[in-house]
Amino acid sequence: MGLPWVRLDTNINTHDKVLTLLDGGSKGKQAGFVYCMSIAYAAGHGTDGVIKRAALPFIHGTQADAKLLVMAELWECVEGGYRIKNWGNRNVVGATQQVLSDIRSEAGKKGAQARWDN
Repeated sequence: MGLPWVRLDTNINTHDKVLTLLDGGSKGKQAGFVYCMSIAYAAGHGTDGVIKRAALPFIHGTQADAKLLVMAELWECVEGGYRIKNWGNRNVVGATQQVLSDIRSEAGKKGAQARWDN
């Protein structure tokens, strides 16, 4: 199982690749939405950033959207589908994520205990 949340750059709205998509009008906006949905899908399903062609309907996407995302260099083609570019650099995944989550949870419990026990 994947993560119940995902990291999304707060500057995504002004990222040069997203702005390139938006130059494409409503089709570009649709592809931008699909890009955001692909990030959520990849995190939620633990795909390490891979979006299979068969998964396009589940992220509200089409082959035309995929083509735009590849042209904007937000996705790259891989066997059987696509990969979100820089996924591994931007998102901690798998076992590493679980370890970090456990550490943060323990630290949060200790902080709360220290606060409320005083």
